[in-house]
Amino acid sequence: MARLLLTEFGDPATSVRLDDAPAPAPGPDDVVVEMLAAPLNPADFLLVRGLYGVRPALPATLGAEGVGRVVEGDAELVGKRVLILPTMEQGLWADKVVLPRRTVLPIREDADVLQLSMLAVNPATAYQLLRLHGRLEPGSWIAQTAANSAMGRYLITLARRAGLRTLNVVRRPEAAPEVLTAGGDQAVVSDGNLRASLESALAGEQLSLILDATGGPVIKDLTRSLKNGGTVVTYAFPEGAPRISPADVVFRGISLTGFWLMNWLRTAPAAEVTTLYSDLADLVATGELTAPVEATYRLEDYEGAFAHSLTPGRRGKILFTFGE
Repeated sequence: MARLLLTEFGDPATSVRLDDAPAPAPGPDDVVVEMLAAPLNPADFLLVRGLYGVRPALPATLGAEGVGRVVEGDAELVGKRVLILPTMEQGLWADKVVLPRRTVLPIREDADVLQLSMLAVNPATAYQLLRLHGRLEPGSWIAQTAANSAMGRYLITLARRAGLRTLNVVRRPEAAPEVLTAGGDQAVVSDGNLRASLESALAGEQLSLILDATGGPVIKDLTRSLKNGGTVVTYAFPEGAPRISPADVVFRGISLTGFWLMNWLRTAPAAEVTTLYSDLADLVATGELTAPVEATYRLEDYEGAFAHSLTPGRRGKILFTFGE
């Protein structure tokens, strides 16, 4: 069994190695899954650096999400393609994994395997951000940072389906047309003219919700356009703390909160989790829910995959592919 192991917390270039060992024997409630595809996410590299919400004992396997095919275990699942829930209990950057049966869900065979492999984290997070934070009326404005990321694309698609309008903040001027082509309603650049750009884009209207992945002073400017009683939700590890004026908190009732998909998965009923991922997979199958893929790598080329994934200005996701 080829797999990537984290040997110490630190620089991904020096703290991860390729390991080859026999697969552990499955227990009575386990299944053996041959991996098909697994993406590289920013959260994976935060875990490598020891900065994520979980800190596993070392050495630890890596890779939070992916899709595979069951080859041993539950007779009803053998031969089926499955989505693996991002429980952080096992690493999926491996050609074969032994998993608890409860952590895999049968998934469609007629949808693109690369798109399905990215389903467990970002699309589910996007869906829950829109569902859990405020009852938004159709036509409401939501703003998001890092709008040209894969997560940003998912939020644009799901917000549009819910009848919401998106104001999308990007760092590079050339990213703005990409966001609009993906279905965003407005795109602004987080430069020195951001405040004026926001006023022009909103044309006198106000935001109902801000979804933040970057933090920093841009949030203070966005909050000026947020309705009284509105919410700022941070769902990723920001580069700087989101800046909100104490006056906005006290006098306008603005709130700052966080969201981590793991917390929802730990408490959500199994039927609700299954329904969510089934619905998202249907959108992938129709081509409505998608994210650009820039490159795929084999596991033995992990060093190149890491370097590519950590390159600023990428235009798509980096994935490991296996087998089929």
